[in-house]
Amino acid sequence: MTASATRSTRTERPGRRAPVLSIRNLVVEFKTDDGIVHAVDDITYDVLPGETLGIVGESGCGKSTTARLMVRLLDVTSGTVRYDGRDITRLSQRQLR
Repeated sequence: MTASATRSTRTERPGRRAPVLSIRNLVVEFKTDDGIVHAVDDITYDVLPGETLGIVGESGCGKSTTARLMVRLLDVTSGTVRYDGRDITRLSQRQLR
């Protein structure tokens, strides 16, 4: 591989690994008879290869909702969930397999 080919295919900054999981501006709202419940309100984080992320918080703060979003048991109101660079919030169930 030539040096120019190496440069043109490189997508990440030198010394920085690309995240395996990237959550950006995630918002989840549920409509109820009493109005809208803001379950998750604008969270953003990255998980790099080899890292482990623990999410802690009070009951009802959105931990389980966030986990359900990552495995597509719920749909996002807005924001993105990228796994290995692909926005999984836009994939069909078939594409997720």
